[in-house]
Amino acid sequence: MEPARRNDQSPSARSVRALPIVVQHSAGTPGANGPLTAVRRVLDSALSEQYEFVRMHQVGGNGGLNVPLLRQWTRLLRRVRPDLVHVRGLQNEGFHGVLAARMAGCPRILVTVHGTVRDLKHGGRTWRRAMLAHGAEPSTLRMASHFATVCEYAAGRSFLRAYEDKFVGVIPNGVPLPAEVDADARNSRRADLGLAHDDLVMIAVARLNWDKGFGVLADALRRLPPQAGRRVLLVAGDGPDRVGITQALAGVPGTEVRLLGNRLDVPDLLSAADVFVFPTLHENLSNALLEAMAHALPVVASAVGGNVEVLRQGGGHLVRAGDPEAFAGALGPLLSNAAERRHVGETGRKVVQDAYSLPVMLRSLDGVYRRILEGAV
Repeated sequence: MEPARRNDQSPSARSVRALPIVVQHSAGTPGANGPLTAVRRVLDSALSEQYEFVRMHQVGGNGGLNVPLLRQWTRLLRRVRPDLVHVRGLQNEGFHGVLAARMAGCPRILVTVHGTVRDLKHGGRTWRRAMLAHGAEPSTLRMASHFATVCEYAAGRSFLRAYEDKFVGVIPNGVPLPAEVDADARNSRRADLGLAHDDLVMIAVARLNWDKGFGVLADALRRLPPQAGRRVLLVAGDGPDRVGITQALAGVPGTEVRLLGNRLDVPDLLSAADVFVFPTLHENLSNALLEAMAHALPVVASAVGGNVEVLRQGGGHLVRAGDPEAFAGALGPLLSNAAERRHVGETGRKVVQDAYSLPVMLRSLDGVYRRILEGAV
């Protein structure tokens, strides 16, 4: 676990300004975790002038009940006496964050629902998923004083209905809107990656597990018709199914596949690509999807979860989840039509600017914090 980090204020300055103390809980590794990226953006935002933030971060997973971690977090929370603890996620890490807050006597605990293990279709032991779905996740929601979701789809999930009196609204993920990259800068980034200016470059940014639809993507790529020029697939991310996914993507006719691992330069990769591919089998609201659209990349994605509410506004094509033929059918025309790629990509960038930009997320987050702290919800 990383040490907690506060805003750089002396005790005397804090007492004068009397900023509400908000703990920002997160878990995961930089470059491999959407909620962790969101926390970093919050800490670096203008909200740090309105709240005193304290980090409570865990690098690795818990596995089982982690008593030393609970003690460490409980001591931290008793020392800082936060006005609000914001825990991200329902899985084991989130359970530990909420339990520590309860043990420390924290009066307000907000949980943001990013996903649920009940959606997993591959990997992991069935009994462990059942324990999380029917034990840790409902316990996390019961112990929380409030919860929010990152999309309307998640807000409508049936397993959350028992806690609807704690629901404080949707806080959509938000991403920075990058400056538009000119042709020279784009070609330079492509050259750094060993890409020619006329290569057709697809990119996937996701954790390497089968639930992200990499098997579907491999089958879809094999169904693409022959095309002039070189097709390249960049894959940024790592995960437990890397070996199997590597094998599935190996030897795809007409497509060079590069697995890049976790990357901290994803914006540069996106600006060098032509199309974003997102065949995930389930999803709430993906930061990777929003970042690709912010870079004006046209998208082909599965019609699941938050993907639908984002892309129904434009910016890409939705296809039935788990259907490689449909995926290839949507991807092929985009790869062969540069004008269509530009049009669809520009539409997607406007969607993000209007509804999923960083300022939109920060306003929503600030509004929820204020309502909770004022006792309005």
